[in-house]
Parts: sequence; structure tokens; C-alpha cells
Amino acid sequence: MLHMTSDIRIGQYAGIKANEVTWRSSTGNFIDTCTIALPLSPYMKKQGSKTKQEDGIMTTQAGAKVKHVDSFPFKKGDKVQVSLGYDNRNILVFEGFLQQINYQEKLVLECEGYANQLRDKYFSKSYKKTTLKQILMDLTSGTDILLSSRIDDVPLENVWFKNSTAFKVLEWVQKELCCKVFFDGRYLYAGVSKFIYADPKRSQNPVKLRVGWNVINANELMIQQSEKVQINIVEKDAAGTTKKTKSESKKYSNVKEIKARQGLPADYLKRVATELQGEADYSNYSGNIECFLEPHIFKGDKIMLEDTRFPERAGTYFADEIEGSFGEQGGRRNIKIRKYGN
Repeated sequence: MLHMTSDIRIGQYAGIKANEVTWRSSTGNFIDTCTIALPLSPYMKKQGSKTKQEDGIMTTQAGAKVKHVDSFPFKKGDKVQVSLGYDNRNILVFEGFLQQINYQEKLVLECEGYANQLRDKYFSKSYKKTTLKQILMDLTSGTDILLSSRIDDVPLENVWFKNSTAFKVLEWVQKELCCKVFFDGRYLYAGVSKFIYADPKRSQNPVKLRVGWNVINANELMIQQSEKVQINIVEKDAAGTTKKTKSESKKYSNVKEIKARQGLPADYLKRVATELQGEADYSNYSGNIECFLEPHIFKGDKIMLEDTRFPERAGTYFADEIEGSFGEQGGRRNIKIRKYGN
């Protein structure tokens, strides 16, 4: 019988035992999140209290036992690492920083991924000529964030930011450049396509899943219908002149216009139009599946799905979003997937 195990580290403390852990990571959001619920009493000793903790509630990473807590041991900004699995085959599922501490019936720690290092950062800089990669290098300077080697290096002119939050800058990249922006661990990616391993060290081997074996529930996996619209990328200059870049598709009379920054390269805009048209045209299997903690699956992974009951659902899928849970009810991953190709 498999036993659920964990290795949770917060700040200088390791071996922390949680009541419950939940985490979420998506290619549609640059903020990965994790919530850790701990028993309240061991961590709430008042200053000067003579009450002692039992040995082994937690240890420092150096291995020293913590027997007394005369003040609260965690603080905002502490580094957080959460590894989970079975029988001590623990894999890192979240890495980030403590953002908020909530005192409820349990002690609830709200954590964020590496985007947290940009949360309180303000950015002021002007560029006559630059690139997307240079802006992101300047934005992440002084942090532990690494830039993905797969960032679309778009040339840009006359860009300026005045006392903007770093999150606003990333949102500007999403909106004005029509980019997907997300983190893969500490690697930041921004580009036209989300079908990217932002971390170059990640294995590209597909994860094998089988419905009824290591997939608990696939009832929500069904055909997604096409939007049936023509995608046009629209630029408007200072004089009000509109320029449109159309995708290659000529199937539909209904048009959906996506605004983009004026002056982007024509080949880049064509790629954006093609990518967004593909998303609009998508008509294949997608939805949520529920799995155990193993095999370990992360957003961006390729999944080889086997389904003997409904073989038409079998094939290669992309993991778009992960919502995980670990607690008294067991360990689960709910994965939003979509099949490659139409």
C-alpha cells in the first residue's frame, strides 16, 4: 500500500507537516499559487510563554530540532518549497515565496511562485529601440528569476514605462504584444505560443496515462466546438489609420478583431494571427481529468492518453493547467488538457 509523503520547507525550517496543501499553475496566468494549511497551536506560542513544543514538529534545514517557539517562525517573503509523492518519492510541485499569513481554525499560508519577486517592484524606463527580451531582462534584474531561452525576441520602438508595477508590465506584454506569459518554476516565458517548455532542462518525454488505471475520472473530457470566427489582428496608429493582419483561414464571415501594438513586425503579427486562429478553430477533445499524484505532471507537459472504453479520445494531449491537492482525503491532480491538432 502506498503512503503519501511530503517534504515542505519554509524559510529556514524543513520537515514541516501540513494538514492540507493545494496548488495551481496555468499557462494562462503568470502567478502560480500554493496554499499550505498547518495546525494552529504549535506555531502560536506567545512571547515569554513557558509552554514547550514536542520535539520534531519541525527542524532547521541544518537538521537542528526546534523545541521552543517564542515568536512566530514564518514571515512574508520566506522561500517555500513543496515536494509531494508516495513512499518518499517526493517531487517538487511548487517553489516560491510566502505572500500572506491567515490565522483561522488552521494556520493558512498563501504562497506565490517566482512572480512574487515582482509583486512590489516598480519599473520606470524608456526605450527608443529595444526588444521584448531586453525589457524582461531589465524588469527581472535583481531577482532570482531566469528568462527562458525560448522568449520571442520581438523588436520594439518608442516604449516607455513610468512608475509601472512589474505586474502591469507583464500585463502590457500580454495585451499589446498578444503574448502568452507564464512561469515554469523560476523560468519566465513570453511568446506567441503556449506550447513551450519554458525551462530548457525539462524532459520532453510524454507522460503516459490510462483512463481507469492512473486516471480516476475523465467524464469532463469532451469535444470542444469551434468558435467559427475569422481572426484579424488590428493596429491603429496615432493618426487613426487602421491596419489589419488576417490569418490564412477564410472559412467564416464572422470576424473577431484582436488589438495589438502599432509597428510590430509583419511576420510576427502573422504568427499571432495564425496562433489565435488555431485556438478559435479548435474542435477536438479537451477538458479536465483527475489523476493521482503519480505520475507527476506539470503544465506544458505532453500526455499520451489511452482510453480503451472510448478509443477516439486516445492520443497526445497538452497539459494547460494543473490544480493539485494533498491532505486527509488523499492526493489528486486535476489537469485541464487539450488534444493536439484538430
